[in-house]
Amino acid sequence: MNCKPILTYSGDVRVFKTLEPHIVAALPSDTAEWKRSYGRPVKNVRVEATFKPFDQNALERYKDGRWNIIDHPVLHIYVTECTDIEAYRASVKEEIDQWLKVLNNYNVTDWMILLVETLDVKKSKNILPRTTVLDKIRLDFASKNGDRCLSVLNPAKFEMKATESFRCLLQRIRHLMLTGYNRTIVKYEELIRTNRENRIQENWSFIDYFVLQEQLAFVLEMLGQYPEALVQYDELDAMFSQFILNSVFGEKQKWLQIFDQPLYAFHGISLNPAKMNETREKIIACNVTLLEFRSYLFERQCMLLDAADKPWEIAERLLPFLFSTLREIEALKLETPQGALACWEFVCALEVLNLCDKVLESKDIYKCSQFSAPIWNLAKEKLYALGKQCGLLPGFVPTSEQLHTVVHLSAGMGDSVPDTVATARNLEPEIGDRTKSGHSPARKPKKSATDTLKEALGSNQAFTKLYLELSELAISTYKHVSRLRSARLVGLDLGNFYITLNEPQKAVNFFTDVLRELKSENWHYLASQTLLDLASCYRKMEDNVNYTKTCSTIACCQDLELLVRTFYFDEFAKSLKTLQTVRNVDINALSVISTLEDHFQVLDVVLDSTSIVQDDYILVTLELASNFPRELTAEQVLLSFEMNAKQAVEPAGGTGTPNAEKEVGSKLPIILHLDYKQDNTLAGSSVACDNRAKQPVRRSSSTRRKISPTQRSDFTNSVSSEPRLVLKPGRNTITLRAKATRVGTWSFRQLSIQVDTVEFLSEALPPKIGNFETITKASVATMNFVNLVAGVEQPVELVISAGSFRFPKDATATVRCSKNLKMRLAATANGAADGERLPFEKELIVQLAEFAPFEKRTIALEAICDLPGKREERAIEQKVSLQVPWSRNEITIPLHFMPALIASCRLHSSGARKFLQVVLKGVSDYRLVLRDARMTCAAEGVTIIDINPPEQQETVMSKALAISYLYEFQVEALKAETELPIVNVDFRMRFADATVPEECRTYLPYSVTFDVMDYTTLFTICAKVEPQELCRVNSVCHLNLRISKVHDNPYADLMYEVLADQNMWAVVGRTAGVISMEEVESHSITLDVLPLTAGFLPLPNIRLSKYISANKSKNDTHSRLQPFPPGQIYNSTKSMQIHVLASNNNDQPQ
Repeated sequence: MNCKPILTYSGDVRVFKTLEPHIVAALPSDTAEWKRSYGRPVKNVRVEATFKPFDQNALERYKDGRWNIIDHPVLHIYVTECTDIEAYRASVKEEIDQWLKVLNNYNVTDWMILLVETLDVKKSKNILPRTTVLDKIRLDFASKNGDRCLSVLNPAKFEMKATESFRCLLQRIRHLMLTGYNRTIVKYEELIRTNRENRIQENWSFIDYFVLQEQLAFVLEMLGQYPEALVQYDELDAMFSQFILNSVFGEKQKWLQIFDQPLYAFHGISLNPAKMNETREKIIACNVTLLEFRSYLFERQCMLLDAADKPWEIAERLLPFLFSTLREIEALKLETPQGALACWEFVCALEVLNLCDKVLESKDIYKCSQFSAPIWNLAKEKLYALGKQCGLLPGFVPTSEQLHTVVHLSAGMGDSVPDTVATARNLEPEIGDRTKSGHSPARKPKKSATDTLKEALGSNQAFTKLYLELSELAISTYKHVSRLRSARLVGLDLGNFYITLNEPQKAVNFFTDVLRELKSENWHYLASQTLLDLASCYRKMEDNVNYTKTCSTIACCQDLELLVRTFYFDEFAKSLKTLQTVRNVDINALSVISTLEDHFQVLDVVLDSTSIVQDDYILVTLELASNFPRELTAEQVLLSFEMNAKQAVEPAGGTGTPNAEKEVGSKLPIILHLDYKQDNTLAGSSVACDNRAKQPVRRSSSTRRKISPTQRSDFTNSVSSEPRLVLKPGRNTITLRAKATRVGTWSFRQLSIQVDTVEFLSEALPPKIGNFETITKASVATMNFVNLVAGVEQPVELVISAGSFRFPKDATATVRCSKNLKMRLAATANGAADGERLPFEKELIVQLAEFAPFEKRTIALEAICDLPGKREERAIEQKVSLQVPWSRNEITIPLHFMPALIASCRLHSSGARKFLQVVLKGVSDYRLVLRDARMTCAAEGVTIIDINPPEQQETVMSKALAISYLYEFQVEALKAETELPIVNVDFRMRFADATVPEECRTYLPYSVTFDVMDYTTLFTICAKVEPQELCRVNSVCHLNLRISKVHDNPYADLMYEVLADQNMWAVVGRTAGVISMEEVESHSITLDVLPLTAGFLPLPNIRLSKYISANKSKNDTHSRLQPFPPGQIYNSTKSMQIHVLASNNNDQPQ
């Protein structure tokens, strides 16, 4: 429809006619900024124009409210060529004034005065006028709106010089037009609202309102505002639907009687402009049917969406449009011929699909495919319904009545309208030039939608061809947008259609795909019905193998009636016999593999033990539920296992995994996801599954669940049942066993149930089945003992575990002891009589006769370790080497013995005499009897005198008890000085366990050697306290020290130190000093001491040390002290005490 803006002209018409072609041609060449009212966004639009002479009647209709926005002028222009001021005052001024008064009477403010000037070169050079005509016009009529008065050079006469002024004219016209449209649209919207508010009045008509609001949509479309124009039609659509709905539940308005017409004509939608104009005329004339009105409304929406480059939204809107229209027809109870609505829906669907097929952009193709896929399916279903009505399905011949139905339907659809582009917008002429190749997953039909349907209804062959084509297009489009479920359902219909064509081999593929999808999503009942269709196909194809497998699966379907299941179980049994007869002809009949999960349910798999010794038996208890309606005899049940295999790995090509089963019922890691704008305001919120480890995989026709496993695992390693096992319906407990021959970690892989020539293989085992380990139990030899003590018989147990080793009948084990260790068999182990005990040996042979595998024996032994003369409480390390039959290498077992006692020796002096004290201390819990203690020395000139009293009774030593022996040590003087700097003395005795009766005791020798050195006395110290009167508290006394040399020695410089107890004595003055004994035999020192307490006080201790000065040693830079060994210094007054009396004045410190 031509709805270009109307501009009127007045004044000098001849001059304006010279400008009009230039303005009309140049006006749409550039865009202008359109600033909308009510805060609407600013748009850049192109405007066109149609010029008409000024007509006051149009303004009269505008004033009366009977105007429409299309016929209403948006701008009024007054044109004059007057350039002389006198002429302007004489006539032009009055004409402009009259023209403006007319506009003001009708409240019109959108006007412009155009002054066309003729350039006079001579006048412009000589005369400079003070006031121009344009200035006078602005002063007289546009003092506040100076932009509405404009001058321009006539481009017809001055083409080169008038360019700039003409460009300004065009800009001003565009601006004033859009400003005028702002006011006009606002007033027109008010007119629409006023009309809409009167809809409850009796004489109100929706058709008039529709035409009124549609004109606003035309204007918005002309200005390129397609979304806003579409809003107008959406409002009309919703308003009309609401009226229909209200008429069902309330009073029916009068204007709805227009649509109470039988629908004998059911033309589909067509984007042909001529047809749309024809329908619009019918609407204005109130001679339109509901289908025609609804089709026109949708066609206009399609035009706007196509102009806005949104073809996918057309496809999105189609199905709601069709369904809502059908509901409205049903609500109004309109009479329609049978099949008419199906024809109308089919034509509408194909028309939209043809439009979507012209899309070129890949992103738009995908969007269109998302919405066009169900449209293809709809077209297929409507065609099938029409074929069924007209007797065009395979196997049927149309009757005469059905042929008449085809004729009536063809007449009702009408003839296809030839494509034209005769429209104001030319309907985007480039649409016809778009590529028609298969960028889209759909293919463009060669003929129009109406002709295509007529041709399909003309013959069975054409119907079949079109139905198959539409089905394939629906399936491919559904797959393209990853809607596999819908694709499978279309495939199910196509499979049934092939069955009617008696082509079961083609239907099998579609039924198989549907079955695969239904099984993967656990639609058990639907899968059962599909299995029945598959069984029928295989029976017609005489495919014995697949028919046998399908019959067995149907027999196990719990969703079917028992009678049906029993029938197919009998068919399964018959097919097994048939396979036996054809196995020489058909190689596939030799081994038939079927899915175990469709026939049996693995309830539980229990291992007797997860750690199994090699050559032992693997015992597995299998809980199996049989879904067959009757008993079934299985040749054998096998459960394979593989080394280091992952649990229940899916066969190649499959997608189901046990992990998916584990995830059933588990909680998804849901997180909150927020989207923010640049200004940090919230744009939207959503929830997401935060599972990065497992990304979602796009489902396609290749990612699908297997109907049956195609790979049989290796059953070389497997546990098996007894042959010819009867499986009853329901729960069965089966014991599987096999011998563990190889060592390693194993996982169960696959379950196999062999029934005649059919083998049922599992796809996955329950995930809770763990691994088991086959191990070799090594033979082990160990010794058990507790706190071994040297010198005492200790019980030791030799423990031998046979493991899986097979011992010879006369096997033995040899026990070899280290030095100072011996062993023997205990009396209970050798079977000897009481009192007859075997001797201890360094090497012991233990008999292991009749030692069976996995047997464990404990052999009691006794060990004794020689007690060395040790002075420290340290463990004695021993070891035992075992030579065993199962190993060539000896087994070394370390033993640690604690000594029963320890010995120490101390040197004492008494004047010139020397004494040796031997101290024995028990360190174990054993009580020992000591006897025959003696000390000897083999060195000449050394005499050991035993001064111990004779033994009157047994000497018993226990833990923490010390026993001392004292011996006098005499060395010849000459020997001591020259030949014997170190004297070795031996202490010997015998000991026995005190817990053993005396008559059974065995005394063991004990000896220890001590080195005696520095035993010659070199100096003697004598101290004496001499008070002035009596030795009283706090009275100063003299401490006289006398250091004497006994033997010559190299130690000339000595340092003495007085070490007094600070609570008893206070030393006045120096407490230490250095003396020289080089030329003297003795030296005396006197010190002052002060007793601090009364009583018998020991003398202060005197310590004598070797003083080594720095100048005597090259290695030392400082003087140092070196202590004397205790045997070289004798303090004769060390144990002397002084009786200190209390002071007379009682000033004793407290």
